Amino acid sequence: MERSLKFFAIFLSFFFFIQSTNCDNNIYFINSDETNYVDDEVICKGNVIIMYEGRIISAEEVTYNQKNENVTAKGKVILKDEEQNVYFFDSLVVHKNFESGEGKNIKVIMQDRSRLAANRCILKHGNFELENAIYTPCYECLAFDELTWQAKASQVYLDLEDTIDYENLTLEMLGNSVFYLPYLSVPSPKVKRKTGFLAPKFSISSKRGFSLLPQYFINISEQQELILKPIITQRIGSVGWLYYGSRFENGEFNIDASITGTKSVKDAGQNSTNKEETDKILKSGYRGHIFSNFRYEIDEIWRCSASVNLASDRYYLKRFPFLQNNDRVLESNALLEGFDDRNYTLVKTSIFQTNMVGDEAPKALPVIERNFSTDLFDGTLNIDAMLMNLLFNHGREAKKAASNISWNKEFIAPYGNLFELKILATLKALNVNEKTKTNYDSFFEATPQVSLAWKWPLLLSSDLLDAVFTPIIGIIAAGNKKHTDIFEEQFSEINDINFLEGGKSLSQYNIDYGSRICYGAKISTYKKDGGNLAYFTIGRTTDITDIANKPEATGMKYKNSNIVTALDLFFTDELMFTSSANYSTRTKEWLRFRYGIRATYKYFDTDFMIFKGRQCSYNPFFVQEQDLGKEEEYKGSMFDFGLKPTKNLRLKGGLVFGSDKNKLIKHSVGMEYQNECTNIDMTVEQTKYRTGDLKPETAFWFIITLKNLG
Repeated sequence: MERSLKFFAIFLSFFFFIQSTNCDNNIYFINSDETNYVDDEVICKGNVIIMYEGRIISAEEVTYNQKNENVTAKGKVILKDEEQNVYFFDSLVVHKNFESGEGKNIKVIMQDRSRLAANRCILKHGNFELENAIYTPCYECLAFDELTWQAKASQVYLDLEDTIDYENLTLEMLGNSVFYLPYLSVPSPKVKRKTGFLAPKFSISSKRGFSLLPQYFINISEQQELILKPIITQRIGSVGWLYYGSRFENGEFNIDASITGTKSVKDAGQNSTNKEETDKILKSGYRGHIFSNFRYEIDEIWRCSASVNLASDRYYLKRFPFLQNNDRVLESNALLEGFDDRNYTLVKTSIFQTNMVGDEAPKALPVIERNFSTDLFDGTLNIDAMLMNLLFNHGREAKKAASNISWNKEFIAPYGNLFELKILATLKALNVNEKTKTNYDSFFEATPQVSLAWKWPLLLSSDLLDAVFTPIIGIIAAGNKKHTDIFEEQFSEINDINFLEGGKSLSQYNIDYGSRICYGAKISTYKKDGGNLAYFTIGRTTDITDIANKPEATGMKYKNSNIVTALDLFFTDELMFTSSANYSTRTKEWLRFRYGIRATYKYFDTDFMIFKGRQCSYNPFFVQEQDLGKEEEYKGSMFDFGLKPTKNLRLKGGLVFGSDKNKLIKHSVGMEYQNECTNIDMTVEQTKYRTGDLKPETAFWFIITLKNLG
C-alpha cells in the first residue's frame, strides 16, 4: 500500500504548476473543446488534455484561478505518468503553493497491476490523509469471485518524510478477515531506514517445539544499524542474538553474535553421541557464536581486512533454527592484500576452528605470498613465492618456504595441431620442531618439471550434427619426491577434470612427482541449429619411472592408472544426463562413479543423483599419521522433484540416502503457492542424523509473503 501512496503523492505534485501558466514551466494545454476567461479564471471544458513534464492529464473540465492560484479538475479526471501508472478521480482541487487540496473517489492502477482505492484524499501541509482506503496487488484473481488478499483501513495518514499510519487495518484473504490491528505505523516509501520491527520468522520442530524469531531494527544513523533478533524456542531455551553494522569511508565493520545457556545440551541427555564434549559444554555453562568482519580500502592497490568466526562448539550452529551454518571449518584471520596489474601480494594470519578435528587445529598461521606474472619470449613467466608458519598443539611448530617458477607457451602448428609447453621448478624448505616425533623431517628440496601437451581438434560434420573430436597426449617429466611435507594435501587423485595435467594435487605449491604419459580424448557434438548434444571425455596416465607410494583411491597407485571418464547427454533443452566414473582395469570394477538425470518440463521437474566410491581421508592438522592413506567406502543418492498441477501451485519433495548401508538420512515434502500478490512456502522435513547433541527430528516450516505490503 505504501508504494501506491507514493505514486499518488507524485501525482498530486504534478499540479504544482499553479505558480505560473506560461510554457516555461513545461505545461502544455494540448486540447480542449472550449476555453473561457472569466475575471481571473481560465476555464477549459470538453476533452481537456494537459501535458506536464511527460505526464498526461485529462478531464472534462479544468479551472485555473490566477489570483489565488488554485486548480480544480472535474469529471473523469485521469492521469497517466511516465511509469505507466494510471490514476482516476471524480474531482480534484489543489490550493495555493501545494498547501492543501482534496480529491474524491480516487482509484489507481499501477504499472505492476496493483490497485488502490479511497473515498477521499485530503492534502494538509504536504501530508496526505486517505479515508476508507483499500489496496490489493491481485489482478489475475479478479477473474474469480474473491481476491487472494486485500488490505483495508478506515484512515491512512501519509507523511512522505516520516511514516505512514493506519487506523483500523484489516487484512482479508479470500473474502474473509484474517488479521486486524487498531493501529499500525510503517516507514514512508521515501524513508530508506527507520527504527521498527521487521517481519518475524517461525518454525515448528519435534525436538525444539515452536520457534520464533522476532526482529527489531534500530536505525542509529545513516551509516550504522543494530538488529535485535532473539530466538525463542518452546523446549530448548532462548538465544540472545544481535547484529551491528557500520559503514564508513573506504570500509565497513559488522558483528553478528549470540549467546545462550545449556538447556539445549541438557535436552540431549544420555542420547548424546559425544558425551565428553557435551559434558564440557555443560561445565562451561553457555553456548554461543561470534562472526565479525572488518574491511578497509587503503588505496587503489592495497586493502586490509580482519574477521573473527568462532562458535562455542561444533554443533551449536545447527542446534537452533535460523542459526544454520554448514561450514566445516571456521577461520579467523587478519590480512593485507595488494593488487598491481597481474601481480598479487598477501600477508595473512589465521586461526582455525574445525568441527572435524576439534582442538587439533593450528592456533596461528602467518603466511606471506607474492605472485608475479609477465610476458617473456612470447610466453608467460609466473613466479610464486610463499613463507608460512604453523603452530600446532602438542609442541609442534613448522616453517616452510616455497617458490614456483614456471614458463608457459602455446604453439599452433600446421593443420591445426596445438602444443603447450610448461617448464616448472619448485624450491621448498621445511623446518619442523616437535616434542612428539613423527615422520615429518626438516629438509630442502629442488624439483624440476617439464610438460608438453599435444591436442588436435578435428571438426566432423554431417547433415544432422557437428562434432569436434580432440585427441590429447601429454608427457610430464619430473623426479620423485624424497620428503613428506605436512603442508601438502596427500590425496591427489586422477579424475575427469585433471587427468591431462597428470592428477595435480590441490595445493599450488605441490608438484607432480615422477614422470608419466597422459593420453585421452574429448568429443563434443552440437545440433545444426545450435545447442549441445553430448560431451564425452576419457583418459588415463602411465608412469614411466618408479611408482610412487599412493593410496588406492587416488587412481594412480599402479603403473597404469585407472581409466577416468565423463559423459553428458543433452536430450532436449529440458532433459539432460550427466555422469563421471573411475574404472580399474586391474580389478575390473568401478571404484568411483556418479551419475544423474535432470529434467525440467512445464509441469514437472526432477533432479536425481547416485554416487559411490572410495575416499582417502587425510588431514594435515593431525599430529600423527594414523589416517594417512586410510580409505573409506561411501555411497549415497539424492532425489528432488517438483510437480505443478496448476499454474500457481508446485508440490515438492526430496530424499537423501547415505552412509555405508545407504540409510535414509533426510526426506521432505512441501508445497509452494505463488501468484502475482502472494507467496506461500510450506515444508515438512525429517532428518535422521545423530551426532553430538543433534538428534533425529521432524520440522515444519511455513513462510507467507504478501507482495507489496510493507
